[in-house]
Amino acid sequence: MQGALQRNEFELYYQPQLDVKNKHVTGAEALLRWYNPVLGNIPPDEFIPIAEHNGLIIPIGKFVIKQALQLLKKWQNKQLNKGQHHKYTMAVNLSPSQFRDTALLSFIKDTLSELDVKAKYLELEITEGVLMNAKLNISDTLQEITKLGIKLSMDDFGSGYSSLSYLRQYPFNVLKIDRMFINGITSKKEDCNLVKATIAMSHSLGLTVVAEGVETKEQLVLLGELNCDFVQGYYFSKPLPEELLLDFSPRFL
Repeated sequence: MQGALQRNEFELYYQPQLDVKNKHVTGAEALLRWYNPVLGNIPPDEFIPIAEHNGLIIPIGKFVIKQALQLLKKWQNKQLNKGQHHKYTMAVNLSPSQFRDTALLSFIKDTLSELDVKAKYLELEITEGVLMNAKLNISDTLQEITKLGIKLSMDDFGSGYSSLSYLRQYPFNVLKIDRMFINGITSKKEDCNLVKATIAMSHSLGLTVVAEGVETKEQLVLLGELNCDFVQGYYFSKPLPEELLLDFSPRFL
């Protein structure tokens, strides 16, 4: 992994997110990919823990943030040229080490300023694991993020044990329902009821809801009936390289 950044072996792919009601693309989630000429494609769940352990996740994370925001700027400019009034958003995942990095917020602030991208169009996704591995200044860090105008997203909601407690304690804006619940919503009453309750609870707390892993029209229709706000998944698109995202329009709706 040493030198992979310098050799340009990392690349970002982007999974589009759509508004459930009007079916418009609203943004994307940035996903890191690593291709090594000798080893081939290396899955994120294999290399991210290694990078987290050896500290390389810090420079890799900065690469992800900068690349994602550069793409967002291009994407928003393309919207303006088409006369579209709403602006796309970009979601980026934070690892535990990134969250603990005291220089992270300064880097993000400087990058937003350099690219002339407003903070409200950036969304930082944080899992329960990130919060569990953070130090005691969790609240201060999250407050600093929101003061900048950046949105906070609770990722993989329902996959851990303390997610409800974190929602009560910290200033999240977005909740992402884990795909393991979405998989069963059309076939398992329990999953459907859990998703319904999660959406209602989130809205009562002022949060918007994103359903991950939507793979069928039936799931999309049901999520619409349950008042889910946004969706992402292979039903609309697999993660796309930059050039394909810039021209993406949803199909099979």
